[in-house]
Amino acid sequence: MKRLDKSLTIKKLIVIILLFNCTLIIFNCSRRFEPEPLQISVRQNLALLQSDPQFVMYLNFKKMRETDFWKKYISDSIFASERNFGSFLNTLKTATGASISNGIDELYFSNSWIGDNAMVIKGTFDKSKINDYVKSDTNYAILPYPNNIGVYNNTALHFYFYFRDDFTICASNYLNQIESTLKITDTSGAGLLTNKDAISTIENIKYKDNLWMMSTQKTFIRGIFENFTRMNKSGAPGGIQNDTSSVQDSANGNGFNLSELYRKISSVSFSLKMTDAIKLVMQNNCEDENSAAGLKTRVEAMVALARLSAQFSKTKSSAIIKLLDKIDITNDGKILFLETKIDPQQVEEIRRQKVF
Repeated sequence: MKRLDKSLTIKKLIVIILLFNCTLIIFNCSRRFEPEPLQISVRQNLALLQSDPQFVMYLNFKKMRETDFWKKYISDSIFASERNFGSFLNTLKTATGASISNGIDELYFSNSWIGDNAMVIKGTFDKSKINDYVKSDTNYAILPYPNNIGVYNNTALHFYFYFRDDFTICASNYLNQIESTLKITDTSGAGLLTNKDAISTIENIKYKDNLWMMSTQKTFIRGIFENFTRMNKSGAPGGIQNDTSSVQDSANGNGFNLSELYRKISSVSFSLKMTDAIKLVMQNNCEDENSAAGLKTRVEAMVALARLSAQFSKTKSSAIIKLLDKIDITNDGKILFLETKIDPQQVEEIRRQKVF
């Protein structure tokens, strides 16, 4: 009987262990990365952007300005120096009073390599005030189109825009882009919606409600990593430059060229979630899991070098080091994540030390 009891006890123990392991597997699977859904209205508006842009950006001002972080730190001036849509936002504010603080709810922006851009602005606008403003400005002309549509043309800036409806403005520096949107309906699979790679990347972005930006263009992705390497080229002791484009791989002692990393990345995205603080995520979608694992090793080295460089900075070390210390670098299949959270205390410290 004792042997039988012992045998039963061992069997029960094995069953318990198996059940525990299965529970862990189910729990881990349930914790896998789940991006926020892409809203139907946002998807529809993507049809009004170019089909093959170098990057796409989306901002939901209405949702962001409801947060404590926005109320404390953000103002209309953040886009004042942005030459593409900053000047147009200022025009809207001057003409109608609508701004990112009140009236402008959403902004979509894309830009192509040949220099043309596309912009979609959603909000509450007074069309009559726009008409009055345009008539009083000799730089503007109104181009007539079918269905009683008037396209406003700033001849000095070579900029065009029109009211698609009472709550939507389409704008661009290329008339062809404007004319292409005139033919699009809410059910049209046009513009960016025809770019399957771009749409797949957007659908996979972690945070979609506040702000995101993405690119599937290799040259643009390369530029992002080149900016990272330039950030690490100063601050070493003795005036020695840290050339991170040729860093030693800590895993095998071999050098690797960061400028070639982009070749294994199919797309990059940035997204932000704003509350009383801001959560930031950079997603690098790689060709395969091995590429993602290799990229993780190299990005960890980049962050370590940036931290080392910051330690020798006499004026900005503490704020930068705290930012770098909070970067979480993880893999989920083919995706490499860089995530961090910036709270109000860090913002104040960044301001005091004038880090950026």
